Amino acid sequence: MSFVGESERNNTEDEQLGRRGYMKLTSAVVGSPVSAPQIGRILGTTHYGIQFGRVVDAVTDLGCDPNGNQDVSSKVGSALDGNTLIEFPAGTYHWESSVSLSTDRIGIRGKDEDVLFTFPAGYNEFFIDSTCDRALYENFDVDIRPTNTATGIRVASERGFHIENIKHIGRGTAVSSDVTRCWQLRVNDSNSTGVVKNFVAKKGSAWAHYKGGNGRVGISVYGGKGTVKIIDCHLEEFGNNGIYASRSLSSVQVEGGVYRNNNVAGIRFSGKGSYVDGAVIEVDPKKYSGPRTMEHIDFKMAGIVVEQKKADIGEVDAAGAKICNTDIIIRDNPTPGSAISVWTGGRTLDVLNTRIVSDNDGASAVYREGKPSQGSHSASSGARWLRMERVQITGTAAKGPTVLAEAADASRIKNCYIKQIGDGRQGVAFSDSQNTFVGNCVIDVDAKALSLTSPGQSKNIRHSGAPLMKCVGGPSPSLKDLY
Repeated sequence: MSFVGESERNNTEDEQLGRRGYMKLTSAVVGSPVSAPQIGRILGTTHYGIQFGRVVDAVTDLGCDPNGNQDVSSKVGSALDGNTLIEFPAGTYHWESSVSLSTDRIGIRGKDEDVLFTFPAGYNEFFIDSTCDRALYENFDVDIRPTNTATGIRVASERGFHIENIKHIGRGTAVSSDVTRCWQLRVNDSNSTGVVKNFVAKKGSAWAHYKGGNGRVGISVYGGKGTVKIIDCHLEEFGNNGIYASRSLSSVQVEGGVYRNNNVAGIRFSGKGSYVDGAVIEVDPKKYSGPRTMEHIDFKMAGIVVEQKKADIGEVDAAGAKICNTDIIIRDNPTPGSAISVWTGGRTLDVLNTRIVSDNDGASAVYREGKPSQGSHSASSGARWLRMERVQITGTAAKGPTVLAEAADASRIKNCYIKQIGDGRQGVAFSDSQNTFVGNCVIDVDAKALSLTSPGQSKNIRHSGAPLMKCVGGPSPSLKDLY
């Protein structure tokens, strides 16, 4: 275990501790730590289907200081024996080194609402770096307000995890070629599921900090074949994607949540079994609170990006990405990103029952990229279609097509409403795409409404008026009910 310097708390930080309020520090008599087999409740417990043979109290059993004056990492690391759940009572707990382990089960949870983990200034590594069968993390806040500080947890699991009610406080802008992400997650077993629920990080890093690995990721899903559910999370202002989950064979299923002002994409995911359902994704400079630095390089914010790139086992995820019941707002901003982008390596995409506001001049609200090479990554093969139904696109964007699909044979756009009021704005354009269909749509734009590659068909296209049928709130089921 490596130790770094003394902690420096930033007392001028105006951010409050959120749902847990100000810390109510508890006083405790800290006894001498006892070896793990002799402490805690022998009768085990089960949380979210994860069983533990023993439960220990971080203060009374392990001797951890609840006032934040002593390092707790070695005591916590010694107790995580693969069968033990550690519960932290209300207090502040200071970490000075990383706990690295390979074990069966890992369990860390706050017993009360007011549990805060702190770190020294300059700390930039996972404070728990683990390979395990299953893991539980619940009910604590992570304080990264000291200067040049970023931290998180890596969970490389065989059979899943449950993460819930965790918040990062402060801005992770460490000066480093590799800024530690909040979460790096993996589920190896294709029949198992990991869940992240109610994770909040509203000042993730800085929105243009990407170059040279300087950008921080909120939630990273890398490798694995299982299912990862990300439920009702709130991620803002990350320099390298809010959710980065496109290099995995896992089904990544985002349900609800808010993803605002994240560089590259609020959500970046891939194919089969993966979806975004009921989320809010937004890019709006008026709502950005971080530093305006590095905006001249590697800075382009999209709402959602779909791509398939090789996972660490050398395979590429199959087609099948879906977006449903989602609101995407792209205001006029420093970079011309799309609300939805399917990159050259991306395969198919269904967009259902979704509303988009696009104010970015020249940028398509929905863009299915053609087949240029992207560095060392080639274009996808096989099906590459874009299919949209009951999608509403409004806003002030000028110039360029609202929907642009390249090399997207067999695409379908049905029952959609497009009204863009900017000068020279076009409607739907297909390029190098055969056997396409656009039907039963309102396309109300200043320039050409529809451009099809032959052979392509259109039917019942109007150029003004209300939607021909309800674009959102229709009968589409929630995607979570389909998997």
